[in-house]
Amino acid sequence: MTDHNTRVFKIAMKIIALFSIILMIGLVIGPVAPATASETQPLDVLQTRIDQGLAVLNGAPCRTPACRTRQEERLWQLSLELFDFATMSRLVLSSRWHDFTPEQQTAFVRQFAAFLRRTYLPVLLERYNGEQIEYVRQVPLSPTRTRVDARVLWRDRSIPISAKMIYRKGSWKIYDVSSLGISAVKNYRAQFHWMLQQETPGQVIEILKNKKGRTL
Repeated sequence: MTDHNTRVFKIAMKIIALFSIILMIGLVIGPVAPATASETQPLDVLQTRIDQGLAVLNGAPCRTPACRTRQEERLWQLSLELFDFATMSRLVLSSRWHDFTPEQQTAFVRQFAAFLRRTYLPVLLERYNGEQIEYVRQVPLSPTRTRVDARVLWRDRSIPISAKMIYRKGSWKIYDVSSLGISAVKNYRAQFHWMLQQETPGQVIEILKNKKGRTL
């Protein structure tokens, strides 16, 4: 990877992290009222949640450890309603998904979600600094999948970003976020592909269980 590509990759992953954080911020108020796929547009769902969450986050800060713990737990419970961690996990493992037993698949989804919680929620509570989202369009990919394109207004930059969403159990859920040509799912897929060349599925789950930080 060239120095230029390395810089682009690092910037993209920072923006993906930031956008993922802002998406979780959008859950502070709670889920949008249930509706059918034809009644609720994914862009509207996303925008409503983010706008409501940003309004809360821009209010009085949560300063005590106890308050932060309650806030993180609430954010996590609500994030389970917006992010489709099962679909993300299958896409991340790709063809290696079937190397895992059904029990291991369930364990991987659980530990991958927990890893993402450890990675993003503390940053959410510490580093949000007034970033905003400008919504561009939604692009249908199939009857149950769509891509929402937006721009993150970050410092003096306007950076394009996309969230892929799937309609599941009466609501639209996110299963991938990408920016500057870098997909979060593809990034983690490359890391797990390398790990599975060295480790068994059971060992990968155990490593994931104890791993901290954004990079595996």
